[in-house]
Amino acid sequence: MKITFLVPPPIDGNVPERVAGCAYLLYYVPNIFLLSAAAVLEKSGFEVRYIETTIKKWDRGHFLSFLKEDLSDVYSIYSVNLSQETDMQALQDIRRIRGDVPVIFFGPAPSDRPAEFVADAHTYVVRGEPEYTMRELIQALNTRSGIHGIKSVSFYNNEIVHNATREPIENLDVLPFPARHLLEEKDIYYNPKLGMRPFTAVCTSRGCSYRCIYCVPSSLSFSRELEYKHYFDKKPPVRKRSPENIIEEFTLLKSQGYKAVNVQDDQFVWGEERTVKICEGIKDLGIVWGCSARSDHLTEPIVKVMAAAHCKFIDLGVESFNQEILDYVKKDIDVKKNEEAIKLVKKYGISAKINIMFGASPLETTETIKKNMEEVKRLKVDQVMYNIANPFPGTDFYRTAKDNNLFVYGDYKPVNVAKEANIAYPHLSKTDLEKAVRRANFEFFLSPRFILKNIRRLGSFDSLKAMFRKLF
Repeated sequence: MKITFLVPPPIDGNVPERVAGCAYLLYYVPNIFLLSAAAVLEKSGFEVRYIETTIKKWDRGHFLSFLKEDLSDVYSIYSVNLSQETDMQALQDIRRIRGDVPVIFFGPAPSDRPAEFVADAHTYVVRGEPEYTMRELIQALNTRSGIHGIKSVSFYNNEIVHNATREPIENLDVLPFPARHLLEEKDIYYNPKLGMRPFTAVCTSRGCSYRCIYCVPSSLSFSRELEYKHYFDKKPPVRKRSPENIIEEFTLLKSQGYKAVNVQDDQFVWGEERTVKICEGIKDLGIVWGCSARSDHLTEPIVKVMAAAHCKFIDLGVESFNQEILDYVKKDIDVKKNEEAIKLVKKYGISAKINIMFGASPLETTETIKKNMEEVKRLKVDQVMYNIANPFPGTDFYRTAKDNNLFVYGDYKPVNVAKEANIAYPHLSKTDLEKAVRRANFEFFLSPRFILKNIRRLGSFDSLKAMFRKLF
């Protein structure tokens, strides 16, 4: 069988980012979660192809022309909340041109709401972690055998059927490395925080053990978490690859010419011993990299060894410099610890990039927003991303927003969280939140300090202008 993974052209011109899965595209990161599933299929003997129409700059007309000429046996689409409308339009196009060819949806949106994606008897949803479920489903379609026993599959058989859940993959080391050779235009992938090409992403662990009410972790971890919570009403256990397996992948990437890597984990630092082993094993490869980490997991020995291994940035989910707000959103961290981590990271020459979220709590006020902006300046943060909290389906924040009528459109709506609010409070309107995030981004990204420090890394004023268009 020939399986084609598709990223359809967006119906409104806004390209959803499908790796983190919670915003619109700023720059292209290879979807290693999709490529991991593709690698498992290839290892099982299937012919696999990956077409990312957004990189090819295809419009819908070009996509329709492709479908008329294509002979794939199965199409698969990795769908996130922001892409659902686009992906369902693609399904309609496939049905009109290719008839009853099987279509498989996977990713966080279909994992959360499979019934919205199972549109007919030839459409399937793979929930949660996709690798083994996708392989078993494709094998069943290939041999025309039954699918009732395949765990974590939803399908239509006179009614929508949701098979029992599959336990998370226990040993991540047994998975083949992502099928990066399927990427047709490798040089377009880039992370301006690293500033080097060729660039790729690596996942060294799956999941996060913390309980933030708003959190949409990486799209794979969110899929995994949603599936597990539906059946067990708790978060799935964190699974970690061994340092030896991670070093092997970095070594392979070095031999393939890669110079920069984003570690796509929700939280990279899981203890000093493991982190040191990884860093010691990759430091002589000369690959620059960055990651996300909780402030309370960063110690001086850890940050020191990360810097020696060419770590160039650490994303810190600060969210707010107000302790009451952090407590409300169940961040389980101290404001002072966030401040200490920013200073520690900067001490070792690593760029401290923080995330600040406006409106995740009814305790947010114009004063707390102003305080966040003042703290960013005082701490001389290297990079900051200000966003307006949007309660994603599947999160505790979503249920709170529904129960308290916070949604300005009545329910969740995909919006650009760097610009638009989907919620409002009696004392903070939609307009108030939008003006606040616009002012905060304007003051930071148009400051002489930021421009002078980052123009070389971003490459040109054109790159800066492109980033500004996304934010303002």
